[in-house]
Amino acid sequence: MTKDVITIVRKATALVGAALIGWFVCEQGIAAIAARTNSTALLSRFDPAKYPDAGTRLAQIDLAKGRFDQAAALARAATLANPLNVRAVRTLGLALDVSDKTASTHIMRTAEKLSRRDTQTSMWVLRDAALNQDVPRALDQIDALARRQVQSKLTSKIFYAGLTDDPSRRAFAKLLARRPPWRSGFFANIRVNLPVNSYEQMELFLNQLDRTNAPASAEERMTFIDRMVDSGDVRRARAYWFRSFNISSENQAQTPYDPQFRVVAARRADAPISPFDWAINQDMNQYISLRSTDEGPALDIAPGSGDGTALISQTLMLAPGSHRIDTVVEGPADQAPAGWQLVCSQSNSALIRSFARPGDELSGVTIDVPANGCSTQRLILTANGRIGARPISIRQVVIR
Repeated sequence: MTKDVITIVRKATALVGAALIGWFVCEQGIAAIAARTNSTALLSRFDPAKYPDAGTRLAQIDLAKGRFDQAAALARAATLANPLNVRAVRTLGLALDVSDKTASTHIMRTAEKLSRRDTQTSMWVLRDAALNQDVPRALDQIDALARRQVQSKLTSKIFYAGLTDDPSRRAFAKLLARRPPWRSGFFANIRVNLPVNSYEQMELFLNQLDRTNAPASAEERMTFIDRMVDSGDVRRARAYWFRSFNISSENQAQTPYDPQFRVVAARRADAPISPFDWAINQDMNQYISLRSTDEGPALDIAPGSGDGTALISQTLMLAPGSHRIDTVVEGPADQAPAGWQLVCSQSNSALIRSFARPGDELSGVTIDVPANGCSTQRLILTANGRIGARPISIRQVVIR
């Protein structure tokens, strides 16, 4: 054979090989595209044993149309071609649910082991776990869904359902103790959506969480307290705050809480604030500030803030009847730039005040709390916009 013939044969072989490779790559590419479409005509051109993704997609279409036997045949071939393809395994399991529930259950549990990231498998597992009352298994799948941020409404409902009995609470606390990435989102959801009939169960759950190596933080507890306050269950919220934050019986008896501002003065800047503690308006820092002295903290109030601006406030639960506010003031109280207001939380309306001394809105202020519609109040130090106001310092405030 001459050199020219050998060269020609080699080139022809290379061209044929390149053509075959090109055809293979082209066919693979078309199959991959087909697997992302709903075209049954295109999908049916590909053997599921060779192209399991295309076969799985066609099986899913047949399954959706109720053609269970056809779907099972396609999914079986795709599964045999790639036993680790969770979509093929899951489709086979679902297709067999009508004709052979035992086989279907076995296959779906195999799909469960293959992946925690397949949403449809997770939904089947949730149903199966519920039927078998397997709370830990259900919560494991909820964890998988929550990590992917899918089915958020469903996961929230199941989380709340997990509060209802002691075994569920223990399993849920164990899950939350792993500090999953959705933990903060769960407590943020509580702040808005926790059912009002779940407060007792939520307390028991938080107690259970405290027995783990990741107890509820102050911020997480405060979301629960804020939820109770917002829904009107202020008495329960205050009682829980007393217990969970170890408020002494002596401090519980003081009205308002922290009358000498010692607790708020020691509080770190980023600490969560209870509705029953002093809340300082951070936008008014140039007009209100806490100053340390040898005698204890002093609350300094400077003139200049707008009339009606809230400077510092606290939620109270005064009994109906007449109450008197007395304040230890340094400086001219009758020229102070602010005065105390008591506002009914339910109606957001200020109660009428009477004053012991003209111009003094800080000491000797008498307020009548009505018997109805005002079980919770907000004590607010409010800027009065007084002309010629002078700076003052407040050492203590007491309500009798």
